[in-house]
Amino acid sequence: MKEGLISRRNAVVGTVGLAVLVGVGASKLAGTVVRRGMPIERLMPGRPVSEPVALSLSGPEGAHSSLISHRGAPFLLHVWATWCPPCRHELPALAGFMRAWGPDCPVVPVAVSSGSPGDVRAFLDRNGIADLLVWTVDGTALKDWYGTAELAIPVTFLIDGEGRIRATAAGPLDWGSSDAVGVLRRVFAATTV
Repeated sequence: MKEGLISRRNAVVGTVGLAVLVGVGASKLAGTVVRRGMPIERLMPGRPVSEPVALSLSGPEGAHSSLISHRGAPFLLHVWATWCPPCRHELPALAGFMRAWGPDCPVVPVAVSSGSPGDVRAFLDRNGIADLLVWTVDGTALKDWYGTAELAIPVTFLIDGEGRIRATAAGPLDWGSSDAVGVLRRVFAATTV
């Protein structure tokens, strides 16, 4: 009888121990799981939903730009923040996408409410994303431009060659998909239809 009790106790203790190990391992593994964002196809253009955009951006060393300067060809305005976990997860893939497209990449990444351009550059450097462009915008200015008190980030706006918003994707995008560059080319082509 004593042997049966010992073996039952060992089975219970072993099962509990295994469950704890699996739980701990799963929680550690969860931090390394690749989470894909939404497909870039979600940005297929609809009818224009805004007047031409004229948002002003701040860059490194006192540089300034306006979205007006991007008119003439479609582009993406990708809004992210240093304090946003999904944004931080998405940035390496976005940087890789921009490298794959080349120097004329039509994505304008903009950090919102993340400090000065120097603060954003330091954040990117610390996180090994040194080649991502640094543009910043104040959260209030962004909300005023978009006309809403609340704006979820990350968010990506498809803006046509005339400067009008044609699609919006709230949440991370799958910049690392095998045909992301080709898909975005097709999305841009659809803005002229």
